[in-house]
Amino acid sequence: MKRVLLASCLMLPMVAFAIPAHAGPGDANSDSVYLVGEFVDPVCIFQHGMQGIAQKQCAMVSGRVEQGMYFLDIRQRRLYTVIGQNHWEDPKQGFLDALGDTFAIRAHVWKKFDGAAIAVNAVYPWREQPEPGYVWWPIRWEWTTLAGCGLIALFYLLAMGPWRSRLGAPARVERGRIVVFLSGLAVVVMSLNGPIHDLSDHYLFTTHMIQHLLLADIFPILLILGLPLWLRRVVLRPRWVAIPWRWAAMAPVGFVLYSLVLGLWHAPPLYDLMMRDHNFHIVMHLMVMASATLMWWPIVGGEAVERPLSHGARLLYLFLLGTPMMLVAALITFATQPLYEWYEFAPRLWGTTAVGDQRLGGLIMWIPGTMFYWGMMTVVYFQWASQESKSEDPLAIPAVPLATPGSH
Repeated sequence: MKRVLLASCLMLPMVAFAIPAHAGPGDANSDSVYLVGEFVDPVCIFQHGMQGIAQKQCAMVSGRVEQGMYFLDIRQRRLYTVIGQNHWEDPKQGFLDALGDTFAIRAHVWKKFDGAAIAVNAVYPWREQPEPGYVWWPIRWEWTTLAGCGLIALFYLLAMGPWRSRLGAPARVERGRIVVFLSGLAVVVMSLNGPIHDLSDHYLFTTHMIQHLLLADIFPILLILGLPLWLRRVVLRPRWVAIPWRWAAMAPVGFVLYSLVLGLWHAPPLYDLMMRDHNFHIVMHLMVMASATLMWWPIVGGEAVERPLSHGARLLYLFLLGTPMMLVAALITFATQPLYEWYEFAPRLWGTTAVGDQRLGGLIMWIPGTMFYWGMMTVVYFQWASQESKSEDPLAIPAVPLATPGSH
């Protein structure tokens, strides 16, 4: 136990000062980037708010092109000043010809203060852009995730070790629970860093659905099971925690909150906003993990649950849990057009199409997600059957009290 705690303490400085790896080809922070969008005239877009073909006529006014050109990244809703290009023989005519169309460009990017500028190296019709080469290594680390999980692990190990006596814990250390809890944190780190993070954030809706299943189903169960009963009660002991928790942890509340979070964040406007704004993305992940923990608490919270459900009620609860997810998954799977602009204009990896990637992501949410709930129902059913067989065994011999000396 001491060695595990020491290792966790030694990792914290590394976590706090972790240096992010170089961004992948879909990130505008790297030196050479792919951007998908359109060339725009500064007067037409700033003064008149024109985009697409409407600004082509606007930009034809004499003298407009000499005032400079911008590139509007559709996915990020970000404007880049074009300060150089080497793909048009006649920059003015090339710019005018390009107005109103959507392109994928490869460019070198510079950032100064709050602005960004690019030098365009290559231009492709966005449906014919070359496949980018994904960089598997070095891994891109999100230091906030590492720091958060590292601090949680530290306090957990302190509670399970040096602080046990002060918290009124049994003398025996539950090593199995420690492994389970730390595995839950490892799921969070794996989901929000490295290839799963990069692929879901920049390229593939499919990977984002895998990420959400890990955070909504695997992580909460490991988190709850990793807390021994005495520690669950310690955490819920403060009045400012106990009162709201008593309401939020009821079965209908967790079910409704998670269903709302799932449905709202998969609405296209909110989904695209989340993908463009990293702060919204963090909020979404926290909402998913928090509501999913409340959702799973009546099933795996054990004796710490104030109003435990019967085995039959648990089966019904788990059956109903899959309904909102199946509805969302069906809408995504059977859509004939891309629902999310972020992935519609994403660089296409490994020959995928936007609709194909979307359908596969919907199927992953639908089939493995539903099977997970059915697997949990199977576990609950066998627990119920085992309990019933022990209490109602027709072959069980009733205990007979032994006679005591002097009795007749």
